[in-house]
Amino acid sequence: MRTRYVTTVELDEDRLAKDLAQSASFQYSEAYSNYLIGGPWKSAMMWATGGDTGTGVLTNYAYDQRSTFTEYGGQLPYVQELITNVADLSRLQFVRLAVFSDSVIIPHRDFLELSGVPEEARSAHRLHIPLVTHDNCFFSEDNVVYRMRAGEIWYFDASRIHSVASLSSAPRIHLIFDFADRSGAGPLVRGEPAAAGDGIPAGRRVDRPPLPDALRAGLLRLADVLTMDNFREIFSIVIKTHFRWDGGEDFAWDTMTELARSCEDPTVLPHTMELLRYYTLDRSGSKE
Repeated sequence: MRTRYVTTVELDEDRLAKDLAQSASFQYSEAYSNYLIGGPWKSAMMWATGGDTGTGVLTNYAYDQRSTFTEYGGQLPYVQELITNVADLSRLQFVRLAVFSDSVIIPHRDFLELSGVPEEARSAHRLHIPLVTHDNCFFSEDNVVYRMRAGEIWYFDASRIHSVASLSSAPRIHLIFDFADRSGAGPLVRGEPAAAGDGIPAGRRVDRPPLPDALRAGLLRLADVLTMDNFREIFSIVIKTHFRWDGGEDFAWDTMTELARSCEDPTVLPHTMELLRYYTLDRSGSKE
């Protein structure tokens, strides 16, 4: 299912504010924060297979049990209402309340680690509803950078290489839904418009200028100082550059690979190639 805008729900800001104030007391999981540079990426499970049986890591839940609201989900009546009004609950596996700021997410594919989950229960489709966001929060898919606005419902193709940036200390808070793939089932979104668009609307795309040759050359000179000690900081610079400038397809990983091949630290290139495998091809084994 391709990434695309579906529709918009009008958020009740007063009720949402009460729920978010209540959620501030939750013990958020930092599972998947290894995908971030900056961070952390924090999430609280609202709905899950087996309820509260898991740890925040999607593989650590009871897939043989029915999906239901968690204890945290039960404390947020407005969020509960959004979930039940929006989603096809018969296929809904997980809903997370996810918060992050002042961070970038390493370009990656999702669902790679779920191969051991039975196919009929495995998460295969994702939905996003931004609850709180800002103009310095960006998504990218392949070489398209775009924004999601608060209250918008988006199908999100997590199987494609994607990244996210929140280039501000202001929080970005989303509801993230994961659904199983069931043949013959209807839309994932209740009342989905029949004329919903296909792909990322032009009005949500960010028009980035082409990356200047001088800036590209400056980035490549980072090879002179690149070591394992500053690898993440330099990768963050490269990813942030991707969100501000159009450097072409696969810019972030191609640039880091070129830097790794040119730097003097011999451990950087194998580390880069292992990260590339882990985040985009095969999640089995260690990423280290």
